[in-house]
Amino acid sequence: MNRPTTLTIAVVLQWIAAVLYIITGVGVLIAAFATLNSNVRDQITTAFENEGVTGVSAGMTTAGVFIAALVTIGIAVIPVIVAMSLARGHNWARILITIIVALGMLSSIGALIGGQWAALAPLAVELVILWLMWNASSSAYIKFKTAERAAASE
Repeated sequence: MNRPTTLTIAVVLQWIAAVLYIITGVGVLIAAFATLNSNVRDQITTAFENEGVTGVSAGMTTAGVFIAALVTIGIAVIPVIVAMSLARGHNWARILITIIVALGMLSSIGALIGGQWAALAPLAVELVILWLMWNASSSAYIKFKTAERAAASE
């Protein structure tokens, strides 16, 4: 049985989504580096003071932005590796990508809530990937490949 076009498209879209997440992560990383500037740190501190925020420093904000950037980039790297197994019809890869897609969707929804409309693109791609991976033809192919591997190991 040949791999269905829908699954091939899912793999390609997974790569595209990963690239979009990397671009987003790099943008956040650039913002994190901007917070290292003493003028920006002073503005953050002043904003916290003006709003009556206590217990949060500019350094903590910087650390949080750096962590957010690294998590976003990390979310992108794992699916690229797993997408190669998905292309070979491994169900574990489909399940893992589904989990990663769910995490990515949460990240995108959080970004949307924060007013970052650029997060719509990765969110839309992830939704399409879910459908492509779990539709009837992709599921039949993965089931076939799973049975084929089981028969070969006997």
